[in-house]
Amino acid sequence: MSPGDRLHVVILAGGSGTRFWPLSRAKRPKQFLSLAGKVSLLRATWDRARKLVPVERIWTVAPRALAAAVRRELPELRRDRLVVEPSPRDTAPAIALACSVIARNDPRAIAAIFPSDHVIRDTGAFKRALAVAHRAARGGALVCLGIAPDRAATGFGYLKLGARPRPGIASPVLEFVEKPDAARARRFLRSGRYLWNGGMFVWRIDRFLEELARVAPEVHGATAAVAAGSPGAWRRAPKISLDYAVMEKASRVAVVPVDAGWDDLGSWDAAARHAAPGAAGSGARVMLGSEGAVVFGGKRAVAILDLPGVVVVDTPDALLVVSRASSEKMKSVVEAVRASGRADLL
Repeated sequence: MSPGDRLHVVILAGGSGTRFWPLSRAKRPKQFLSLAGKVSLLRATWDRARKLVPVERIWTVAPRALAAAVRRELPELRRDRLVVEPSPRDTAPAIALACSVIARNDPRAIAAIFPSDHVIRDTGAFKRALAVAHRAARGGALVCLGIAPDRAATGFGYLKLGARPRPGIASPVLEFVEKPDAARARRFLRSGRYLWNGGMFVWRIDRFLEELARVAPEVHGATAAVAAGSPGAWRRAPKISLDYAVMEKASRVAVVPVDAGWDDLGSWDAAARHAAPGAAGSGARVMLGSEGAVVFGGKRAVAILDLPGVVVVDTPDALLVVSRASSEKMKSVVEAVRASGRADLL
């Protein structure tokens, strides 16, 4: 059976993108930005999905405030394939709502859940890993797609396995580990028995909804009611991530390793890895003694002298200069801007 057989793709198009301020704003968060190529992250995810399944089996989930922007970015998206969240409530309710809606259309469907902020360079390798995940999902596993770590990253969650992962094999997940400190991350890397949690999942819709009802009944009840036409039930859904609500408690969770040039664009440092120095933006660039520095946006000339490893983000009303090593701390910058009373900058 090919990966496309009964496979539906769900694209997660929510998220505020605060870690990419000031280029990302509330009305145009990072999934609508071209941070790793000529098209937006959302468009790149759609184009990848089109290589897997036909248009009628691609679904996109977004909060009401972003629904119009999604339609503009994805004009080929069928109108009845946009699942609108009444308000943002994190990934568990968003994914549960999408799966409940799909179940009403195709109760035997298998869903592949993809965030819209990932870079995947090798589509062929990705499709091969997805085929393995598809087979495991048919057998009843809730499957994560995991990434072999190439550094002791502290910004990702990890999946613990009983043995070293093998390509083409779905292995049981023993434990979900939240973002570790640097020492633990180094131990995980040395052990060879951990994968990064890629935030991508494959499962039979009926199996997922069964586990959802068992381990997260509030999420299940609220999202099933919304899918059945009672939008007011959304208020009962707790704000909670999928990992916390379901995956850490579910039975028969497996992981398939993916070696496909994956990266999660979760920080300016990550975006800088995919940008040529000084290439993003139309202004002139002078970069002296500043190895690893990158400039995003802007028409003005920007000169950087003896500041290695910085990211400069130039917009008409805000300028950011941040060390790539500190770009994971952008939340504190956004909070400070909000506290200053300049909501217009967000």
